[in-house]
Amino acid sequence: MGRMRACLLHYLLARLKRRGNYRNTPSEDYSRPLRIMAGKGNAYGPGRDAMKEKNSQRSHVSRRRFIKSTAGAGAVFAQALAVPRGLAASDAAIRIGNINSYTGGLAYAGENNLNGMSLYFDSVGWTIAGRKIELIKEDDQFNPQIGLQKAKKLIESDKADLIIGIQASNVALAVLNYMKQQKAFYVVSGAGTDAITWDRYPYLFRTSISAYQLSMPMAHYVYDNLGKEIVTAAADYAGGRDVMAEFKGPYVARGGKVLKDIWTPLGTQDFSAYLTDIKSINPPVTYNFMPGADYIRFIQQYTEFGLKEKMPFTGFTAIDSQTVTALGKTAMGVMSAVTYTDTIDNPESKEFAASFKTKYKYAPDLFAEYGYVGAKALGEALTTTGGDASDKDKLAEAMSKVAFNAPRGPFRMDPATHNPIQNVYIAQVIASGDGISTKIIHTTQNVQDPGKKVY
Repeated sequence: MGRMRACLLHYLLARLKRRGNYRNTPSEDYSRPLRIMAGKGNAYGPGRDAMKEKNSQRSHVSRRRFIKSTAGAGAVFAQALAVPRGLAASDAAIRIGNINSYTGGLAYAGENNLNGMSLYFDSVGWTIAGRKIELIKEDDQFNPQIGLQKAKKLIESDKADLIIGIQASNVALAVLNYMKQQKAFYVVSGAGTDAITWDRYPYLFRTSISAYQLSMPMAHYVYDNLGKEIVTAAADYAGGRDVMAEFKGPYVARGGKVLKDIWTPLGTQDFSAYLTDIKSINPPVTYNFMPGADYIRFIQQYTEFGLKEKMPFTGFTAIDSQTVTALGKTAMGVMSAVTYTDTIDNPESKEFAASFKTKYKYAPDLFAEYGYVGAKALGEALTTTGGDASDKDKLAEAMSKVAFNAPRGPFRMDPATHNPIQNVYIAQVIASGDGISTKIIHTTQNVQDPGKKVY
């Protein structure tokens, strides 16, 4: 028995040495900059190498103490294997998969969203409830099939605890079906399609906006202040269809008349035929939505056609950093419903804008704030669960109770719809010195999505 115990002990100590030791090291520095982890896709945070360094510093298991704590060879074997596993599980990083459009027409929105997330994780030292955060970045290329492939990779190969991100509505819906099949946790920090809210999948939460939340206040503002007749123009995809349905519903219910709906293919370069049509109809106002670079081209050509002076340009999320920067003074006069602009006057907005500018050297837009708030909401929920991302029911309960003052204003999760209750602002691009800025001209407080199809 003594020889058997010695052999087993020798074998187990060798295994422990290979695994790394287990001693807490409070002096560890995880303030290193974000980096891409070699050989494992794009991952941010301390990374697997840092986690290995951490494990290599943990406590040494002495042979005398080990034998003393056991009653036999079998007990030695069981205890030696059980302890490291338990410790390893409690110290493992929280693996967060991040999918967004990092190439194509929505690339700037994806990058801004990620930058906002990273700013929040920086603020907590990439640590929540004692567990390190590992963020694995994947590009959906604004393509539902590619987004679905990336979701499968993250859940099945990378063993991500959850997925957060996705700006494109068509991609978000494709991934949702897969996440439901896998019973996986899913946080949408971008896409506004209403179908996400209608689905009521218990492990799905949205931290950005729904099409209804922005379109409804804008419909009332346009009807009351700009015109009782309108032409709408939108990109012909899921997001565009949602936005227009949610605008036209309350606008028509108030007595407004839609003179024509114009649908443009994604990626349209020349809008002259559509703008000629709008010019011939001559409505008092237009309401518009297109994603990314399409929006920039449309607004540019709308202005060149001389329409903006005759019929105000209103839109859905038309004011963001890329659009305003690319258009310059051409953007002046554009009005849009948004949840965030960096001119919102509250302490959280001022701190967020200052920190973002310091790190990234440009002003944050609504997409950056989407990412920041998405990460913060998830961070607060994980803090409530003690860093446990494995119990999805407990995490969902915590997410449904999240409430805090965000840069956009008061933010609280609706426990019924898993969509935020928040303020919506009508903002307008105005002249500011030699440049331009945004001015909030109307606020609708505590806008709540109904969680079902209304229009």
